[in-house]
Amino acid sequence: MYFIFMKNPILVTIGDPNGIGPEICLKLMAKPPKTKHPVVLIGDAKVLGEKCNAPIYADSEEFAGKIEPGKVSKAAGAASIAWVRQAVEIVQMGCAAAVVTAPVCKEAVEKTIPKFQGHTEFIGEMCGDKEPVLALVHGDWVVAHVSTHASLAEAIKKAKPERIVKVGKLLNEFLKKYKGIKNPRIGVAGINPHAGEHGLFGKEEILNIMPAVKKLRSMKINAIGPLPADVVFPQLHSGIYDGVIAMYHDQGHVVTKTLAFNLGKERKVGGVNTTLGLPVLRTSVDHGVGFDIAWQNKADPTSLRDALLLADKLAD
Repeated sequence: MYFIFMKNPILVTIGDPNGIGPEICLKLMAKPPKTKHPVVLIGDAKVLGEKCNAPIYADSEEFAGKIEPGKVSKAAGAASIAWVRQAVEIVQMGCAAAVVTAPVCKEAVEKTIPKFQGHTEFIGEMCGDKEPVLALVHGDWVVAHVSTHASLAEAIKKAKPERIVKVGKLLNEFLKKYKGIKNPRIGVAGINPHAGEHGLFGKEEILNIMPAVKKLRSMKINAIGPLPADVVFPQLHSGIYDGVIAMYHDQGHVVTKTLAFNLGKERKVGGVNTTLGLPVLRTSVDHGVGFDIAWQNKADPTSLRDALLLADKLAD
C-alpha cells in the first residue's frame, strides 16, 4: 500500500460503476475541499479514466464487467462492495483515518451477498456490531435512527428501551464531539401520531420510549420525550434541540431530505450519512446511485464533499 506513508489518509470508495459514484468522485477531486488529511480513492482506475488527478488504490479484483450506466449488474455490485470491504480493513489495520462511501446499488450487491441491507449494516457486521446506529447530518441538523432498513411493522418491534438507550448514548457522544456541546439537548420522537396521545393511538410510547428516556436521564443525558414527530423536528430546525432520535427510517429520512435536497433542475443534494459507535469512522453520501442520470455529467458532488469534510473533522 503506497499510501501507508501518508499521514492518516481518508479513503473514498467510488461506489457502483454504473451509477453516479465515479462521477461525483471525479468532480470532488477536480476541486477538492481543504482537508487536514490526504484523500485516496478506493476503486478501479479504469472506471475513473484519465481525468482523475487523485491517488487511486485497490488491492481487490478489478471491475470485471463493462460500464453500463443505469444497469443493475452483478459485476458492478461485487466490485463496489469489495472496495468498501477493503477500505474498512485498511482502517482496521491502522493505516487510514476514515472511510467515505459513494453509493452502492443494494440490488446489485445482493446478487453476491444475499440479504444485503446497506453500507451501515455491512460495515457494522465487519466491526462486530450487527445493529449499528445510523445518523443523518446536515449542518446543525442531526438525526439518529433506532432502526433503518426494516419494514414498519418490524421497526415498531425494534423500538425497545435498550435499543433507544444505545442510540441516545451514541448520539449524545456524537453531538459533544461534533458541536462541542457539554450537555446536548436531545429530542426523542414518538412512534405513533401525537406520540400516542397517552395511549389513545398506541402504547409503544408508554411501554418502551418513556422508560428509555427515563434511563437516559438517569445517566445525565438531557433527553426529552417522547414528543410528536411533527413537533420535535420543527423544534430541531429552530434550534430548541441539538439532535433528535427518530424511531424508524422514513421518520428521520423524509424530513431530512426535504430540507437537504433540491431535486429541481439544479439537483443539489446535501446531507451526510454517518455510522455511530463503531471503531471505524465512516461517513457517506445521503443519496442513492442515481441510475437515471448516471454518466451524464448531471450528478452533484455536494453530499460527497460534505461527507469528506465531516470525516476530516471527526478524524481529529
